[in-house]
Amino acid sequence: MEKKRKPNLFFKILAILFLIFTSLIIAYESGYYETKAKGRATLTKEAMEKFEEDLQKGEMVDLKEYLVEEKEDYSNGVTKMGNKLSKSVSDIMTKGISGIFDALKGLFW
Repeated sequence: MEKKRKPNLFFKILAILFLIFTSLIIAYESGYYETKAKGRATLTKEAMEKFEEDLQKGEMVDLKEYLVEEKEDYSNGVTKMGNKLSKSVSDIMTKGISGIFDALKGLFW
């Protein structure tokens, strides 16, 4: 009787990443992102029309009422910790490399 081999964890992760990649390519090629951008432009056009109507009516207008900022913050504790870690590593590497170059400069120049 032959034993069945369990799939390797590496291949499971690779398959999941491939599926994510494929779905992103399909979303891009189907025009999902262009449709979202067009929707934002339409909202802007509607806001401009409303602004012009309010000007014609002689109402007091404030530009902030017509500009809608849709920036959503999706960060969480893990993201913030990762950003801090990344910045720390970047600073350490920058200082370390510049220190190495300064030491080499002192040796050869």
